[in-house]
Parts: sequence; structure tokens; C-alpha cells
Amino acid sequence: MKASLLCLAIVFSAGLPLNAAELTTIYTPAEDFDAVIRGQSPPPTYEESVPFGTTPSNGGTYAAPNGQPFDPNAGAGNLYGAPQAGYDPFLTPGAGVDPYMGQQMAVPGPGYTSSLNGPQPYRFGWTSRFEFGILPKARTYVPPTGAPGGNFGVFETDVDLTYTTPTRNGWIFAFSPQFDYRGWDGPQFVSLPGKGFRFGSDLQLSTPANGLWSVQLGFTPALASDLAKSLSSNAWQFDARVVLFFRPSDTWMFAAGAAYWDRVGDYVIPYAGAVWTPNDLWEIRAMFPKARVSRFLGNVGDKSVWLYGSFEYDIEAFQVERAGVIGRDQVEFKDYVMMIGLRGENGCMSMFLEAGGIVKREADFRSGGGFDIKDGFIARFGVQF
Repeated sequence: MKASLLCLAIVFSAGLPLNAAELTTIYTPAEDFDAVIRGQSPPPTYEESVPFGTTPSNGGTYAAPNGQPFDPNAGAGNLYGAPQAGYDPFLTPGAGVDPYMGQQMAVPGPGYTSSLNGPQPYRFGWTSRFEFGILPKARTYVPPTGAPGGNFGVFETDVDLTYTTPTRNGWIFAFSPQFDYRGWDGPQFVSLPGKGFRFGSDLQLSTPANGLWSVQLGFTPALASDLAKSLSSNAWQFDARVVLFFRPSDTWMFAAGAAYWDRVGDYVIPYAGAVWTPNDLWEIRAMFPKARVSRFLGNVGDKSVWLYGSFEYDIEAFQVERAGVIGRDQVEFKDYVMMIGLRGENGCMSMFLEAGGIVKREADFRSGGGFDIKDGFIARFGVQF
């Protein structure tokens, strides 16, 4: 009886018109459930209710309120290309005023701009230096009588190629092949060839100059001759130096050491002094045998420009062939040079132009005798990169 009633209830319920919303189930159908079942499109969403391309314009392109407009695709459409020269995303358009100087700033061009105090102490890899100098003719006198020896002029050329690299123990090693040429004009009444050549190689080992103490060791073998005849031992020169540096602060550095110069005579000279950099504008190198005082003038293009004055003591010697002298002789020149110059530098290249006076000049021969040279003018130009 119960089975018959159950079957009758099932048949009766199948004939009722029920929809999905009236069913009792643990699942709640989505709003578009009926439409999906019927295979029709659901009601349009917000994005699709407005046809594409009919959205009104916002009134112009977007511009950052605190930025300079920049299109990364400008210039051949390179998405990853470098920005235009002078672009600064943090600079308000049209400003360009240094807040610490109160004047219009010059936007630097591409490339590295060196600091006010110049390049770093060491630049790894290869660097080259070319210098040219001229000493106009000056009168000479032959001691001890002071008889006129004629006029004497010099043209100088110095070329260095330096390779600098760190060593495995953290020291800095520098290797510098060197070439020097001296063109001598006169003196008319003293036997001296017209030229001298020097081929050298400077070897330098230094500790990094970033601590309280540092040291520099140098050895420079060279061959200096007029190359007129076969060479003798006097053509070879072996110089050496050792310098200890002490830097107690960012503004002071002290140096103490000595150098040996192998010339006609053997010379041991002090390599000592102090370096004072009180600020970003001044640098005072009170050193011997070469001292310099520099003043920063400003930037011209991508170069930092310095005005400087320098003082230098120098001795150089060459093996020479002299008329009337048996065998090979050797000549030695001593002088003091005082210069005023301009130097411009950036991270890749530096150049200078200087002029001044050369005083207390004398030339001595190994065979005896020599001549004194009147104080005169000297000018030099050089470039390093």
C-alpha cells in the first residue's frame, strides 16, 4: 500500500511546471544560469554596454604635475633607448635652478662628469699621456770665465702609456712605457749634438690610498742617448723611489720618502711634503720635487676647469757624441721650473696649457766642463686620456 502511494506521488509531481528558482537545493544558481541553459547571451555588463570607441575624451594627454614630459619611444621608436640629453624626471619643467647656488644650471651632456677634486687616485686599464714643450733660445755662458757660448733652445716631447691593475693581495700595480725626445738648437760655441732620446719603463707598486697609511714603491730603468754610436753603461739609468703617505683626515695628507736619480752624478732627493684640500675649490700640494696649487674655476661643457701654479725641480741626462772628445760623453741638465696654467678634465680625458719661467739652468759634462743657461721662458701643452 505504501509503495503504491509513493509511485502515485512521483507521477503527479512530474507533471507540475517548476522552474529553477523554485527548486530547493544546497546550490544557488548564478543570475545568468537560465540564460546559459537556454544557450542565449547573458545581460550586458558595464564594459560592454558602451560601444567601443564612443567613450568621450578626457580633454587632453596626461601630464605629470612634477615631471618633465618624456616619450621613451622618441627617436626611432627605441623603447629601451637612452633619454634625450638633459632629461631629468625629477626636474620641474622650466626650472633648472640650482637651489644651493641660486643661478641657472647648465644641464650636463652625456658621459661622466668628474668631481670638483678631479679624477679618482687610480684609473684601471690603459691611459696615455702626450706632452709638448718649447724653450726659446737663451744666451749661454761658459764657466769659469763667463765667455759667451751662443744661444740655446729646446723642443720637448714626452709620451707615456700606463697600464694600471689591482693585484691579488689588493695592491695597485702600474706599468708605464715612456718615450722622451729633446731637440737641442745650439749652443754655437759648445760641442753638443742636436737631439737626445730616452726610452724608459716605470714600474710602480702602491697600496690603496683609502686608509690611514699607504706606501708607494717605484723603479724606473731607462736608456738615454743620442743614438749616434754604440751605447755604453753611461746610457743606462736606474731610478728608484719610496714614499710613505699618512692621511689623518679628509683634508690633510703627509708624505715622507726619498728618490734616487742616476744621472752624471748620483742624486738622492727628498720625496716629501703635505697635501691640503680645505674645500672643493682649493688643492694645495706642497711637495718636493714638484709642488702645485690649484683653484677650481667651474665647468665648461663636460669638463671641470682648474687654474694652477706649479714648481718643479728636474735633472735629466743623455749619453752623447761630442766633437773633440775621445769616446762617448754624457750631458746633464738641471733647472727649476715655475708655471701658471689651465687644466680641463672629465672622466675620460684631461688637457692642460701652461707657461712660465725656467731658472738656474746649467749643463754639465761627465768629461768635465759645461755651460750655464740664462733664465728664460717655457711653455707646455699636454693631453691625457
